Amino acid sequence: MMRGINPRPSMRFVRHLRLAVVGAMPMLAACATNPATGGSMLSLVSEGQEVQMGQQYRLEVEREQGLYADSALNAYVDSVGQALAAVSERPDLPWSFGVVDDPVVNAFALPGGPIYLARGIMAHFNSEAELASVLGHEIGHVTARHIVEQMSRQQIAQLGLIASMIAVPDLMPYSESLSGALGVVFLKFGRDDESQSDELGFRYMTRLGYDPQGAVDMFEILDRQGEGSGRAIPEWASTHPDPGNRIAAARQRIETSGIREGKILRDEYLQRIEGLVWGEDPREGYFLGQRFLHPELAFEFTLPEGWAKRNSKTAVLAGSPEKDAMFQLTASAGSPEQAAEAFFSRDGITRTGIARQSVNGLPAVVATWSTTTRQGVIEGIASFVKHGDLTYELLGYASSSRIGRYAASLERTLNSFAPLTDPTLLTVEPKRIELVRLQETMTGEEFVARYPSTVPGEDVFRINGMRSSDRIEAGTLLKRVTGSGGPAGR
Repeated sequence: MMRGINPRPSMRFVRHLRLAVVGAMPMLAACATNPATGGSMLSLVSEGQEVQMGQQYRLEVEREQGLYADSALNAYVDSVGQALAAVSERPDLPWSFGVVDDPVVNAFALPGGPIYLARGIMAHFNSEAELASVLGHEIGHVTARHIVEQMSRQQIAQLGLIASMIAVPDLMPYSESLSGALGVVFLKFGRDDESQSDELGFRYMTRLGYDPQGAVDMFEILDRQGEGSGRAIPEWASTHPDPGNRIAAARQRIETSGIREGKILRDEYLQRIEGLVWGEDPREGYFLGQRFLHPELAFEFTLPEGWAKRNSKTAVLAGSPEKDAMFQLTASAGSPEQAAEAFFSRDGITRTGIARQSVNGLPAVVATWSTTTRQGVIEGIASFVKHGDLTYELLGYASSSRIGRYAASLERTLNSFAPLTDPTLLTVEPKRIELVRLQETMTGEEFVARYPSTVPGEDVFRINGMRSSDRIEAGTLLKRVTGSGGPAGR
């Protein structure tokens, strides 16, 4: 429904699954053999449990993030991934590979075989060899059972925490925060795991005859992603060894292996991603200042000034600068009355007032409510508004001691929900990747000047894996970005 700014969106589900306590899991630490390396590893999870969890979380990822709406591209990525998985140490797992509709530079694996790339990282690849290097890396996390090992360590940590609480009852009030902290410790793969997956990815891509230089090229792209003032390390690389070190390690693997060449498939890959959406897709909802607009669903509303905001696949969220008040919008089928009934049937929600009314000509149910949490009493207002085929649930809330400060601004936000009718705003289109085949040799700087993009030149250099001074031979395919991505060149 709605999507947009979602920091580390892909990892949210990985975090959830890695912190999960696996039901019916043996409570004894078991030493197992790593199927990819032959070494010993800690495992409390059977292969059957691993596969079951992966399939469960696969459904959750695809429901929450959504697959990118290009079946041909998804099929292509799956075909490359399946070929790589077939030459791995665990070819019989139910492998699946897809592209999630997310603009970040990210890739991640779930236990037992599901692997995803964000469309944001797809825009940075310049060959199938580079694609294979990242898919091989993620396959390595699965074949070496890194996620399983992390989950097993988390399980032991949780058991240790429980034991300490039994011995020291005063710890009980802090159990939730402590377990969260322990979870963070084991959330990220260690550098040994990451280096091992780099090694395994190299093994798989070269078994299929890909040019191992593709791994070097990919690490160089990631390294450039981290360059520039204020630019964060890309999501996929944030928990990995330093890209510069990985470049050196990849070159050493090439030297040791003696493999100097192989399949690159540059043009073949680039033609697959022509038309790929770049950045946020305004068709899925976007912000103009504090104003949120959704062209596909044809509605808008305005948030309080200064509030932080985020658009995800299933909700729009916002918070006050002091982080003491919240707003959220979701949608469901049915009438406003049915939506209100469902909301007030939730455990702990108390209705303090309700009325049927119209919001900007739309039928609505408006209510006040409260609930008691560990942190105290929360009070809020709710509006259930029918528009098109959906009913939109708009909630604004704060602690009972702070609601008076925010009630008026939250009410204005709820009452600002209205149909979007401006044709200029309804017809916005996303920015997309466009290919250009050079008719003559030129530098990167000349390319940017001659074939302008609607993104900064540095972004164009980055997605092409080049620098402004590089000389590019005639006949080369290069990427540029076209389209406004919003009204008035936004």
